[in-house]
Amino acid sequence: MPHTDLSAVEADVRAWFDQYVSTFIGLASAGRTDPAPLLDYFSVPITMTTDAVHVVLASDGALAAALANELQTLRDADYGGSTALDPQVRALNERSALIEVTWARNDSGGREFQRVRVLYLVARTVAGWRTTASAILAP
Repeated sequence: MPHTDLSAVEADVRAWFDQYVSTFIGLASAGRTDPAPLLDYFSVPITMTTDAVHVVLASDGALAAALANELQTLRDADYGGSTALDPQVRALNERSALIEVTWARNDSGGREFQRVRVLYLVARTVAGWRTTASAILAP
């Protein structure tokens, strides 16, 4: 059985996640609500949980609608940008990793209006790294 270099997996996932962060923040801070540039960062079906709800998005259309809703919510909040605080990547094996990050969200004036901790489960699929599940962590 070959030995998996987990540090290489973690570096690969970090680079992929950095691209996602840049794409998401770029869209949201420009006030865009079309989620198309984000879709390649997720795998369908995807499961998402918060304190209030657990959903399974089983189609590309459902994922697009959920992402568009998130972008619209940020637009309505006068979103100006986010900082991904202390992202932690933990490779589980050659094909999966956990990413835990605190998002500090600011309005267009630079004032923080939300801080949320998120856990992402990502998998290396035939199409590359994709988020397969996410959970908003309790404060």
